[in-house]
Amino acid sequence: MKLAARKACGAMIFGLISSASIAEFNPTDPGLTSSEGNLKITLNVAQGIQIQGLTDIALDLNGIAAGNDLIGRDTFCVGAIGFSNYKIQFDSATAPTDGYLLDGVGETLAYNVAFSANTANTATGVQTNSDGTMTSTYTPNTGYSCADSEHNAQVIVTVPAAVWETASELSYSDTLTITVSGE
Repeated sequence: MKLAARKACGAMIFGLISSASIAEFNPTDPGLTSSEGNLKITLNVAQGIQIQGLTDIALDLNGIAAGNDLIGRDTFCVGAIGFSNYKIQFDSATAPTDGYLLDGVGETLAYNVAFSANTANTATGVQTNSDGTMTSTYTPNTGYSCADSEHNAQVIVTVPAAVWETASELSYSDTLTITVSGE
């Protein structure tokens, strides 16, 4: 009786083990015409976030009448794996503390930065905080690969008319660093 109970218990345990998803199974006895084993395959994808598709913004006065702001924009992609949202920050190389400055030889010109999760050419965006941060969070594309049609973000740079109309030099520049942080 004890032997029969042990065999029944062993068969139940074997049945549970064979129907469960186990890491691997290597047979202990050879088969007559074939042998079968199992292994578990695991894919681990690292969590990450990436910006793609940034291009330089060239501002010029062609077609701009006095009294109108100079506006430049660039659409780009933010893609992520393992993050459902991201925060974004903008930093000026010329103005390392607060604000944004275009650097000339002897003078600087202030400009403004806005961000939009809308890539339409008519988007106005939301101005950054004085330290370059944005209060809101935004939704990234899933994955790292982005084609132009998958751009989901836009930076909008504005040099106010009152600023560019007082410029005394021919050329000004700045490097704008965009940082995205997954959340």
